[in-house]
Amino acid sequence: MPQDVRFDIPIPARCNPHEAEAEQHNLQWLLYHRMLADPDAVTLYRSWGMANLAARCWPDADVDDLGLTVDLKSFYFLFDDQFDGPQGEVPSNVAAVCRELIDIVHQAPGAASRYPVAKAFADLWARSRVGMSRSWVARTAHDWERYFASYSHEAVNRRSQVVPTMDDYLAIRRGSAATESVTDMVERLNRVEVPPVAFHSPQLRLMRQIAADVPFICNDVYSYEKETARGDVYNLVTVLCRQRRYSVSEAVDEIQAVVAEQIRRFLQLRGEVPYMLDEVGIVGTHRLHVLRYIEGLGDWLRGHNDWMSSTARYRVGGSPPGDQPGYLDILLDQPSL
Repeated sequence: MPQDVRFDIPIPARCNPHEAEAEQHNLQWLLYHRMLADPDAVTLYRSWGMANLAARCWPDADVDDLGLTVDLKSFYFLFDDQFDGPQGEVPSNVAAVCRELIDIVHQAPGAASRYPVAKAFADLWARSRVGMSRSWVARTAHDWERYFASYSHEAVNRRSQVVPTMDDYLAIRRGSAATESVTDMVERLNRVEVPPVAFHSPQLRLMRQIAADVPFICNDVYSYEKETARGDVYNLVTVLCRQRRYSVSEAVDEIQAVVAEQIRRFLQLRGEVPYMLDEVGIVGTHRLHVLRYIEGLGDWLRGHNDWMSSTARYRVGGSPPGDQPGYLDILLDQPSL
């Protein structure tokens, strides 16, 4: 039932014309980094439409930047799936893998790339930093660190099967969803940087939080059946059913109401931004960067939602069955090239 749910995001839908080129680049990149090897894994992966996701979310990116964002999206999903199996049931093993990736994001001396995913991530991180300021790199590195560190804590509850409280769910899910790092890439992929006075304004802080939260909240609805079959308890439908004794249908209704209110608030805040910029004296190029940034947040919200409602990933046959690991290629115990 959850796959048939729709969320209304009243922001114009747009799509990048370089989708086909980005898809071809991405497949070559994944094969080179040994992120895909099994022919069945390639077929399954292509059914998800990663290039379509990127094209919907980054409609103005040039062909090289669109290629980067498809590579990023593929990394998020293929890496995440590696923990839908035995690897994800031992928190210390998860922490060891993620520690290596955290070293890479901080460019630690002697940081190694023993796994295919680590070598792939090192490439993504190097490409992401191009042209960006040291302050952008520092805050984006922090968000990547939070993302990787969250996985071992998810593994604790996955092993114990304890459904988290709402506060615990949000504390971990806001990290493991990776959406904070995506909002960082709104600047990189739109070739802008938001000045600090605007970036930390109440309007942009709240808009950024909504742009980070709404995609994973909606995702929890679409992926509920897949994740329940694997015993994943970090899902908002699961949390609401346990904490409030809701039926699945009642939980979905509650989530739809929450999302509707969040989007209403996002649009209200967007309308307040020009006045805020006037008040703090942000003009010229800096002002254009802010306006482009909030447009990019809207593209991300609408594009991700449209992709989730159409991708095969969350439908029957779109992932391995729940009684099997959630991946076809093993990426965490092979030496890298």
